[in-house]
Amino acid sequence: MSKECEYCGFRDPMPFTCKFCGNSYCYNHRLPESHGCTGLVLFKKKVHESGKYYYAPDSSAPTRRRSPAFRSLNNAISVIKSNYSLMILVIAIISFFLEYIIPGYSAALELDPLGITSRPWTLVTHIFLHANGIHLLFNMMFLFFFGPELERRIGGKRFLVVFFLSGIIAAIGYSLWSVFVLQYPAPAVGASGALFGIFACLTILAPDIQVYIYFIPMKITYALIFFALLDIFVVSPGDAIAHSAHLTGVVAGLVMGRHIKGSGRYAGY
Repeated sequence: MSKECEYCGFRDPMPFTCKFCGNSYCYNHRLPESHGCTGLVLFKKKVHESGKYYYAPDSSAPTRRRSPAFRSLNNAISVIKSNYSLMILVIAIISFFLEYIIPGYSAALELDPLGITSRPWTLVTHIFLHANGIHLLFNMMFLFFFGPELERRIGGKRFLVVFFLSGIIAAIGYSLWSVFVLQYPAPAVGASGALFGIFACLTILAPDIQVYIYFIPMKITYALIFFALLDIFVVSPGDAIAHSAHLTGVVAGLVMGRHIKGSGRYAGY
């Protein structure tokens, strides 16, 4: 299962566990010398003090055998906890059910273009709300396919920055557009702005990835241009889709993608 490198933050699908410190590292930082291993320093100190070369993991702690069912559940939870994309997906699904269980849940967390100064938390919380099952399904499919791909390339922490910053900027862009241009400030929900930021960032870092749009194969670069043009030409008052949020999310993702690519801190496989 993939884990985030303790040294550089890159999420490696096949991590290495250091036998001296016990932490997980990517291929480039798997050696103790590559990650400044503190466990190796302690090991050398023990060797120097005892005069013996040995390595014996602590076996004094009793081990408990778990049932196969519990083991499978624990593995599933570990995968979700080690993958921020899947964690966001699970939170969004739980939030969707809470919309139908808790009265006033959606109204308290949805984005109101006229109320973002008095309710700033909605710049984030609206991301986890969805209008209906189809809206949730398409957004989560988008996240499932493209989120982990970007997360593996830039690491979990920076993935969260791209996701939430794109969502916040998209919310601000939608609010300004709907109030001052369309003059139709309808409440908005959904993760589309954040997801388009992920898509745009991934396009900058891996422009040759092949994707399928309506069963037609094309490079991710052309797919992004297609979606952007679609949003540009269908923006209209009363439309249930926040196209301006999509476009603002794209711009945010492109800027962050350029910054990350310029830093060189990403996996280019």
